[in-house]
Amino acid sequence: MRKYAVAVLLLFVSALSFAQDNAPVVSISKDSAEACYQSGVDLFSDGRYEEAAAMLRKAAESGHADAQYDYGLCCFNGNGLAEDKDEAVVWFCKAAFQGLPVAQYTMGNCYEYGYGVEQSSESAVEWYMLSAGQGYADAQAALGIAYYSGVGVEQDNQIAAEWFRRAAEQGNADAQSFLGTFYANGIVVQQSGYKAALWYQKAADQGHPEGLYNLGYCYEFGVGVDWDEDKAMELYEAAASAGLAVAQLDLAMYYIERDNLGDDEISLEWLYAAVAQDYPDAQYLLGRLYYEGRIVGKDQERAARWFAMAAAQENTEAQCDLGFCYLTGQGVRQDVEIAVRWFVKAAEQGNVRAQHNIGVCYYEGLGLKQSYEEAVKWFTLAADEGYPDSEYYLGVCYNNGQGVEKSRSTAVKLLRRAKKGGNEEASEALKILSE
Repeated sequence: MRKYAVAVLLLFVSALSFAQDNAPVVSISKDSAEACYQSGVDLFSDGRYEEAAAMLRKAAESGHADAQYDYGLCCFNGNGLAEDKDEAVVWFCKAAFQGLPVAQYTMGNCYEYGYGVEQSSESAVEWYMLSAGQGYADAQAALGIAYYSGVGVEQDNQIAAEWFRRAAEQGNADAQSFLGTFYANGIVVQQSGYKAALWYQKAADQGHPEGLYNLGYCYEFGVGVDWDEDKAMELYEAAASAGLAVAQLDLAMYYIERDNLGDDEISLEWLYAAVAQDYPDAQYLLGRLYYEGRIVGKDQERAARWFAMAAAQENTEAQCDLGFCYLTGQGVRQDVEIAVRWFVKAAEQGNVRAQHNIGVCYYEGLGLKQSYEEAVKWFTLAADEGYPDSEYYLGVCYNNGQGVEKSRSTAVKLLRRAKKGGNEEASEALKILSE
């Protein structure tokens, strides 16, 4: 922990300078400051925000830490005065320097998201460390997330688990849900479906969306609890109602696949809820529905627009489909070069369909200089992942000696794999080779 002690010391030096530059300008007695603070809290509770802010400021200027923090909140949210996040940070820092854990945690939030200060994940972690060291559960959970994601600090699941455990035992729902995931997947702890479900339940009891969703998964598949599909659906719906986009999308897909009378309206309701949150997987599904004319009317232009929105958020399936739209001129002006760019973007992220499509572009000379050697490279990438269409093309290349040394035995093996995967052209090719 020595390196953290150095970081904390540097942070205190910086905070001290910051606080001294913004020292109190009014001096009243401790009792008077407390009275002003309590009056401000009461006025705020009554909805008299301007008067509340004035009283809180008076107490804050006298050095009352809680008042400094609460006045900072007034500045941050615009309660009783103009919203001013820069000014809010000044008061948060004053309170944080006095050792108020919630203020230190809030300073971490400000640095994490760039509220009133220049965004800095490293500075956020330093403030969270100060607050967490005093036992503040939200800061402990934030540290767990930082170590788990490796943002602002070196990634370390072991340290993440320890911070999650500390916060979870204090009732922090985020930490409880994360700790459940650690047990579900055996991340630096012995895998235990029972313990996973136990921690998910604790989070779900607080209405935590991810906790509800993950507990639903446990009931759907009998992980650590008795299998109960009705209970799972109840929990998924609770998570979706709480605004969890992935739960909303899952419910939409469930009702689409069930395909019962009246399900279309329900599925679209959940799908649009997820789309409204700018969730790329939901945008992609809506694009597919428009492309196929399923549930909604067939509309290739709308399909392409939704593919584009999801593709911009790195959804590789959307990138691949958008590329295909440009390749064929469906819903957009045909542009083979743009098509190839989207295929490459998706392929570089491991999308096998896109890898196959680039192979076809090289094979046919579509938007790329014709090259059997390059085609074989991309077909091989996709075929190694079991993509039947690439297995077929690669079989043809080996049979014809296109980009590779001719090998009938390799061709037959690949074509058989493609046939087994459902490629009909492979069946015809095998018939010809057997004649």
